Amino acid sequence: MKKLLLVFAHPDDESFSTGGTVAKYVKSGWRADLICATRGESGSTGPVDVPTGEKLGEIRQKELEKAGVILGLSSITFLGYTDGTLGELNSGELEEGIYQYMKKEIPDCIITFDTTGISNHPDHVKTCYATTYAFQKYASWIKDQLGKNPEYSEDQAPKLYYACMPSSVAGYLVEKKVVPAQSFGLPWRGVQDKFITTAIDISKFTAVKKKALLSHVTQSDDVNRFLSLATNPLIRQEHFILRMHGTQEIFMGKGDRIANKL
Repeated sequence: MKKLLLVFAHPDDESFSTGGTVAKYVKSGWRADLICATRGESGSTGPVDVPTGEKLGEIRQKELEKAGVILGLSSITFLGYTDGTLGELNSGELEEGIYQYMKKEIPDCIITFDTTGISNHPDHVKTCYATTYAFQKYASWIKDQLGKNPEYSEDQAPKLYYACMPSSVAGYLVEKKVVPAQSFGLPWRGVQDKFITTAIDISKFTAVKKKALLSHVTQSDDVNRFLSLATNPLIRQEHFILRMHGTQEIFMGKGDRIANKL
């Protein structure tokens, strides 16, 4: 059984960015697990009458657990960091925890945010770089462990993907007011379409993604805005950048085609 590991910062990141892909791969026989760095204590509360802080974190954890059941996640690991503080952690702390998890569970495929954090959220950006560093150590460790086996080939090496929003989609969603023109003091631009290596058709899993998103009741403002646009491309397709295959960095070339699978 192949293993898919998601590494995100807050509850709801998994459903917005990869909900359809996770459901699709779980349905095909993969195991999917999630590392969530925080419990989202500083997020919006939506219709839930509760102050931000520990109580909100407890509620958002339960929302994520419910979404996880819907998506088919086998496990959710909360690292216990406080929402909004990942950038203040000591260098290597977040990276080491993620790396040790990878060594223990041996995932075949890891997905995290792209370097913009999709929404420019500092916690997202930190998670991207921490996961990338952890993956590089993990890929080198795998190569040392298995590289001497004559049956091992680089094709079997783990892959690191960045979940992302193509700039063409970002522009459309900004125009339709699904996402703000600016987020965390920066334009919401997405990544250039030419860098997208992988586009997963999730049209058969749209209902599952919607149901998982609706589990995040405290985030109902964002969720309802996301789901209100019938022509939202992210309901039918999710986009990724294949960043590393084993110890090799991957870059989209002019002659490369966009893949339809991880």
